[in-house]
Formats: sequence, structure tokens, C-alpha cells
Amino acid sequence: MKYEMSTQRIPRRWFPLWILDRYILREFLIKYSILMLVFAILFVLNDVYYYIADFLNGHAPFKEVTLFFLYKLPGNIRFVLPISMLLGCMWTMAAFGKNLEITAMRASGVSVSRSGAMILLVGLLVTAVNILFNEKLVPLTERKAEILFDEVADHRRFAHSLLAYRSNDLKRHWLFKTFTGSGDQDSVTIKTFWNEEMIRKIVGTPSDPRFAEKVKAVFPAKAEELLSVSDPDILQEKIIRELKDRKIDFFVKSTFYDNKEREWHFRNGTFVSYDRSDETMFSGSRGTSEMHPEIPFEELVFPDSEIPETPFDILNSIREKDDLPTISIWRLLQNNPDMSEKARNIYLTIFFYRLAFPWSCFLSVFLGVPLATRNERTGSMLAIITAIGVIVGYMVIAQIFLVLGKGGHLNPCFAGLAPTLAFIAYGAKGMFSDRT
Repeated sequence: MKYEMSTQRIPRRWFPLWILDRYILREFLIKYSILMLVFAILFVLNDVYYYIADFLNGHAPFKEVTLFFLYKLPGNIRFVLPISMLLGCMWTMAAFGKNLEITAMRASGVSVSRSGAMILLVGLLVTAVNILFNEKLVPLTERKAEILFDEVADHRRFAHSLLAYRSNDLKRHWLFKTFTGSGDQDSVTIKTFWNEEMIRKIVGTPSDPRFAEKVKAVFPAKAEELLSVSDPDILQEKIIRELKDRKIDFFVKSTFYDNKEREWHFRNGTFVSYDRSDETMFSGSRGTSEMHPEIPFEELVFPDSEIPETPFDILNSIREKDDLPTISIWRLLQNNPDMSEKARNIYLTIFFYRLAFPWSCFLSVFLGVPLATRNERTGSMLAIITAIGVIVGYMVIAQIFLVLGKGGHLNPCFAGLAPTLAFIAYGAKGMFSDRT
């Protein structure tokens, strides 16, 4: 009896493959969970080593110390997710290759790309989790960890002493004796310039009953001349012309920011204006002679159209730009169209890098599956070494592009997105070009 060998290609099999998918998913999740646990423990041990001396010196309670390390955990996990995904993917596929399971799948018409479908799905889910961690959870937990550390280790309220902040439009200088990061601040000095809204708010209009009294307080030398104008419109215009763009300093005992109404409340303070008779060519040093003594006020309210910065923006100004949430960077860029090109390049590069970085989890699958299967005969050790080399190479290239983008040598969008997109394209080519 003669037997003829068929040379026909076995048809590709896609769905449904429930038994195979469950098996691959189970094997991958076991290895991925082990790696996640190991890396998380290493990060926790590193934090313990770094912070434990401060907690011991501060005689911090065990409960508070434990809570602090729990707050630090999400920030560590976001870095653990991509490398655990890559190593878990390569470990799983390399183990299949070593046991000839990849060969059996291919012989049954299941391609490498199809065999990694469940791992790819997990990669998408982990990417979503990583985005959530980066944008929502990590900024919140890191903030709480900082506050808790200062309370239980240093026995003081989280605060920044003698904080100075300059608004992005360069119109306001804030000086805080103690900045707490909340909406309530004490002992605040705001150096700014008179504008029309401020003039109407503080001095008022000719129809106000106390208008003449306020004019005399602000213009002790010119009050009679100004008030001699009988036409209210001309008088108002003259007051605005006299005050507009003069320097004014507010000395406020208490400030409050209303997040709901988006407005600043200055309470129990004084203000003083400066004369223009000693102006210099430098706008920042204009006016050193006081026009009038300090004038007290009970409360002044400024909406975000007049003072757009919030306590969160002020706090972000002293944080590392790389630590800012993406939404905060976007809001800074939108609210400050006059930002310098150098600062805009830095923020834009970080913004696009932040958009790309969570997808490194997805990138890990595209790189892991083809790299592991290429080394299926040599075992998992070479696959893991290759994985480490690839992830280190990706991180180095991404950081180089980040530096070049911040310095304005590369387009910020290209610098932030290109490394991740290039590695994903390379991995996808290797994953989907498999036809054997």
C-alpha cells in the first residue's frame, strides 16, 4: 500500500479555541502573578530601606507606617506592570517552545500570533489599568503618602515654607509664609498690577455711596482734583487711566479658594499702590514710592477670569514636571498660551511621553511573543535575557528622545511617541509575519 504525503498547508485556525485559550491564559497569569509579586516586594523593600530610619526617629505608629507603604505601592506598580508583562509573556511562550507546544500549535494550524491572542488581550487590559494608575490613582496616593510622611515622621503638617510662585502670564507674584497645598492659606502677599476689573471691584463706580471715600483713600494727593469732575463717565474713565497698570500689593491674613465656584477669596487684608513717578525701563521694578498708606479690606473675591491659577497649579509648580498628571500638563498648556517656547517644549514632550508610556505593556506582548518563539529551542533563560535587553534598550532610547524633545532638538510629539510606536511596529511585524 502506498502512502502519499500531502503538501497542502493546514488551514489557519482562529476562533473558537476555548481549551487552548484557557490553557495559555492560565499559564501566563500564573507566571505574570509571580513576577508582579516579586517585583512589588522588591520595590516595597526599597521603600522600607529608604524611609524606615525617618519613621523610627519620629516614633511613628505601626499602623501609619503600614498605611504609608500602601500609599506608595500604586506608584511602584505602574513601573512593575510593563516589565512583568514582557517577562511573563516571554517566560510563558519560551516554556511552550521548550516543551514543543509551539510546534504542536503550528502543526495544528494555530499561528504564533493566534496563540498569543489571550496574552495580547491581557496586555490591553493591563494598559488600561496602567493609564488609570498614572492619571488617577498614583497622583492621589503619592500626595497622601507625602502628607502622611510629614505628619508621622516629621510631626508637622505638610507645608512649604516661604514659597514663591510667579503666574505663567507674569502678572502676579505670590509669596506664601506657609503653603499647605489646600484651599486655605495664611499670611499671603500678592504682587500684581491694577486692571479695570480690579478698579471697579475695589474703588467702585461713581454711583457707589462710598466711592468718594475710596477715591480719597487711594488718591490722597489728587482726590479733590479727580472728584471735581462732574460727569460720572469721564470721572470713571479718569480713575481707570490713573490706576491701570500701576503696581499693587495685597497683604492678606487669610485666603480661601472655592473649587466649586473657581474663585479666590482674600480676607482680612490690606493693599498698597505704587506711584509711577519713579518708573524704570524694567517693568518688574516699576514703582517703589507708595501712593497711599495701606488700606484695609474685609474680603475681596476674584474669579478665575482674573486669577486663573489654583492652589493645585501652585503646588504643581514646585513639583518635578515629570511627576505631573497628564491632565494637569494639558490644563497648563491650555491656560497659558503665552508660555515660553522652552517651557512649552518641556511640557509637550512630557505630555506625549505620558500618552505613550502606558502602552509599553501592550508593546511587551508584541515584543515578547516573537522573541520567545525564536528562541524556543534554547530554553527560557535566553528568552528572559533577551527580554531584559530589549526593555532596557527601549527605556534608554525613550529617555534619550525625552531629553532631546525637552531641549527643543526634536519635535515634542515625535520625541514622546516615536520610541514606543517604533517598538510596537517592530514587534507587530515579527508577530504577524509568522506563516509557518
